Amino acid sequence: MAAFYRFGRYTLICPLCHALDRERFLICALDRKLLALPAGPLRILQIAPSEKGLSKRLSQAGNLIKGDIEPGRYGPDTVQVDLMNMNGTSDLDIVVLCHVMEHVPDDRHVFRQVWSSLKPRGQVWIQVPLIYRQTLEATPSMSRSERDERFGGSDHVRAYGPDIKERIEDVGFTVARINSDRIPAADLERLGLLPDTLFIAERPEQHNSD
Repeated sequence: MAAFYRFGRYTLICPLCHALDRERFLICALDRKLLALPAGPLRILQIAPSEKGLSKRLSQAGNLIKGDIEPGRYGPDTVQVDLMNMNGTSDLDIVVLCHVMEHVPDDRHVFRQVWSSLKPRGQVWIQVPLIYRQTLEATPSMSRSERDERFGGSDHVRAYGPDIKERIEDVGFTVARINSDRIPAADLERLGLLPDTLFIAERPEQHNSD
């Protein structure tokens, strides 16, 4: 792991390809079939698409849409998508949210928006920095330096605990977890992976709110 260098509190970066550990974990989960892409071709939305290796992998499964509220940060092939208002987005098979939800002002509203954007049996893949206690929310008076200290980033508005699973389920999703401890220790060391969790939330075929 010494070959990887740390950025901030939660990230190890590869010195060769510059991939973040969260991206390496997700690709490793795909390679080891801990995570499976449904049969395609798929329509996939990747928000804040800084994970270029993951983008390449997803694009092989169908039509990849790269989106963000500030698309200019990611290049000309990224379109504007506002997670707080996804009315123009529908019929998606997968939405990928890697370290996104700790930035949005109203996460429960975003989960509802994502629900509405998915086909039945569609999935949302969610990674967030996790703390091991109840989710903490920022207050309006909290300074950027205090958010950096408490949440691990000055632009973070919350620090999630394990109760994120219940927040996602409250919308109607069924939620499974893939923990990095399912990967052999030798591979964790070789790939420079920190403890991590991927939440796979699926919109059921039928739901009483439909």
